[in-house]
Formats: sequence, C-alpha cells, structure tokens
Amino acid sequence: MIKNIVFDIGMVLADFRYEAYMRDDLAFSDEAVRAFTDRVVLGGLWDELDLGIRETDDIIDEMRSRVIEFPREAELFFGNLEDIIKTYPYSRPWVQELKSKGYRVYLLSNYPRDTYRIHEKKHFDFVPYVDGKVISGFERISKPDPAIYRLLFKRYGLVPSECVFLDDRKINIEAAEAEGMKGIVFISYEDARKKLEEVLKTSG
Repeated sequence: MIKNIVFDIGMVLADFRYEAYMRDDLAFSDEAVRAFTDRVVLGGLWDELDLGIRETDDIIDEMRSRVIEFPREAELFFGNLEDIIKTYPYSRPWVQELKSKGYRVYLLSNYPRDTYRIHEKKHFDFVPYVDGKVISGFERISKPDPAIYRLLFKRYGLVPSECVFLDDRKINIEAAEAEGMKGIVFISYEDARKKLEEVLKTSG
C-alpha cells in the first residue's frame, strides 16, 4: 500500500527555465544562450554543484572560464540565479491535495546547496506542506546513487514498497525502483497525475 509520495523538484514541481532566463530575463544573444547551455548548464559542472562536494565558488570560477568570451553575460548569469527557476502553478495545490487524502509527501532532489536556499525562500511555496526532504547539495550524494534513496528511507522511517517516486529522469526512476519504490517518469503534470492516481488506486 502506498503511503508516501516522493517528488523531485526540477522539471517536476518547478521549471528549470535556464534558456528562458538567459534569453528573456537577461537578453542574451542566441550565441551566448547556446554557449552557456552547452558549457555551463549541461557541461557537467552543474552536476558538481548538485553534489555539493566542491566549494561553490570554485565550480563557478571554472564555469566562468568556459565562457570567457562572454564576461558581461557571466556577470549577469552568476550574479542573479534566483529566477532561473519558477514553481509550476499546480505544485502547491497538488501537494496539499495529496496531504488532504492522508499521504505523506517528501522531496528528493539533486540541487545545489546555495541556490536551493535562495529558491526555497523565494519560489517554493510547496515546501511548508511536505513532511521531509533530502537535497543532494546538503548531503553530498546525488541521484541515481542508491545511497541517497536509502538516506531518505532511514531519515524518515519509510518502507520503500510504500513509496512512489516522481522524477523527470528515467535513470533516477530506475534507481528508485531498484531500491523497492514504485516509479513514475514525469513527462507532464497531466500525465503524471493520471499515472499517480492509477498507482494509488491499484496499491490498495
């Protein structure tokens, strides 16, 4: 029987809108958007921010070195990351609805420590309604490492078979399922909501 709903944050409860942030908010050229996307966001270093082992300033310095031909853009990009993400309108009501039905709700997310603090305060209006959270940047482990799932279970006394996990990355869902959780690959709110309702209905 499912008792616990576990959510990823980025691209599930909140839009990691890095391209729109650069293009619309900061007025980057298409060339700069491509460079920052390929070399900074998707170039591997963001995963290191998520992991939280290295100092944030060291990683950002390395990121800057990858876009050295865009000094003005780098100052804008790294100087104000608070709006690089925005909570989806459905997130808080969805969490509240699940809570009203008696489910416990948790967060399990790969997220840089420093930006998480900023985003939780400014954007994450669903956080006050969750029962607990495991954020990679604070724990120095990240999905799909089995250790981060086991940490969630241990910290909150969860039985894996009583949990369903929603994440936008298939590899993270496969890791969750290997630990005994039910899993839903998040494609859209409508699709995930339907699949979650089916899992909850069939779980008894």
